[in-house]
Amino acid sequence: MGVQQERAGDSVVVVEVLALRVADDGGLAFRVLEGVVRGGRHPDAVARELVELPRDTAAHLLHSTSWRHDPSGRVLLTYACCPDPRPDLRAVPLTVRTLARGAGPASPSPDGPRIEQVAAHAVRHLAFLWHTDAVARQVIEWVPGLTRILDSWTPAPAGQLPGLARV
Repeated sequence: MGVQQERAGDSVVVVEVLALRVADDGGLAFRVLEGVVRGGRHPDAVARELVELPRDTAAHLLHSTSWRHDPSGRVLLTYACCPDPRPDLRAVPLTVRTLARGAGPASPSPDGPRIEQVAAHAVRHLAFLWHTDAVARQVIEWVPGLTRILDSWTPAPAGQLPGLARV
């Protein structure tokens, strides 16, 4: 999505931020921002820079939700940011809840996950944080309509498939 490798064949680490918001219709919407990790910078710093968040903000939740490798050799570190600090910018409605899955137990990486599936995975992760992390819960509960939305999602950390949780 716009970030090119610096030299052919080099592995590049890319931070991908999914800025999430409650849309006017009551659903979720997101926009995608990408930046390359360079010069020993920490991916968290790159993610904050992409969405223009100060390090000490208490009004936004920025959380790493997954990573994946793409065919070009890039490693994408995905972060969710909510609420979107720029709700004036165009966002895409999140209309799918299906997750991308690998071919089998020893092949965890799915072939070509769509960005909507990555966003759905991030939302499930946020639902998990809402139930398990007091700091994340404070931000999530501050966003009008977000708890109602997250309540309808299966809360799960990265890698946990729906229906496999044990109580």
